[in-house]
Amino acid sequence: MNNITPMFANNTALTTIRNGGYGSADFDIATAPLIYLDAYESSKSIIYRTDTAQELGVHGHGYKPVAPKHMIDVTRNIIERSDLSINGIQETIRTSHDGSRTFVQYKLPEHTYRTADGDTAALSLLSISSFDGTWPFMISAAAIQQACTNLQVFVSGEVAVFKAKHTRSLDIEQGGRVITKSLQLFHKERDLWQQWQQTRTDDESAFIFFCKSLKCTSAEKLIGLGYVDPQVILGDLPRRNASLEYVWNKYKTVYSQRLGNNYWAVYNALTDWSTHATASRLSNEVNIAAVQNQRQQIVREAVKSNQFMRAA
Repeated sequence: MNNITPMFANNTALTTIRNGGYGSADFDIATAPLIYLDAYESSKSIIYRTDTAQELGVHGHGYKPVAPKHMIDVTRNIIERSDLSINGIQETIRTSHDGSRTFVQYKLPEHTYRTADGDTAALSLLSISSFDGTWPFMISAAAIQQACTNLQVFVSGEVAVFKAKHTRSLDIEQGGRVITKSLQLFHKERDLWQQWQQTRTDDESAFIFFCKSLKCTSAEKLIGLGYVDPQVILGDLPRRNASLEYVWNKYKTVYSQRLGNNYWAVYNALTDWSTHATASRLSNEVNIAAVQNQRQQIVREAVKSNQFMRAA
């Protein structure tokens, strides 16, 4: 009897993941041409769930949809064929908008590093895809900080680790080579976090940055009129801004107390909001995965486009 050696070092680690199935993404899809009321066929096709008949997206006939289960299989294959150490890997599958968007997060506990404040952060990969035109198939890198379970979005270098159009001929080998570079990003981010912890700030500067990050123009106008006290500004806004209130409260009562008045505390307050804050509208709670992903983009762009990052 011949011994069979797995082709990939990560084969065993992915077996348990595969045996766990597909969670809320465990459904099939089909396409059908859109028909006008007068029975003429349009140039578009509808993508729908075969289990519920729910519409997921409308595209031209040339669009080749990738079913969520296939997207997850491709992601698993990419990780399996990478050079990442994935023993103990944890997979979380979520869908939103009735299944038109799929999110798959992987936590890699073997790639865990100590942050400057004594906490630990583990490398995380997020795979996303959609039928409604929101995103292509994409894997991005981030870090899950253990003490507060914040998802620390990466801001240096090229954040999108692997991106491809919706076709069934995704280049898995290329994907495996590219996501391995996420380790290099992780090292750069750790160096950046250490700089932020050593860069002090004051309450006024931190609050102004939060206002700009969350695009709260009403608060910025009050600041322009000479308002200084953040609590007074929050109280005088024409409409309550729940996001700004959340971030400021977390910064003052949690992160500045624990980490000090520095950029690292400011960044943690923002990532706490993007990771843990509830949706502003109850109707968005069912799509919280999409809301969180959008917030992470806001944090990333805010840090990259402001002096906050460059000052470090």
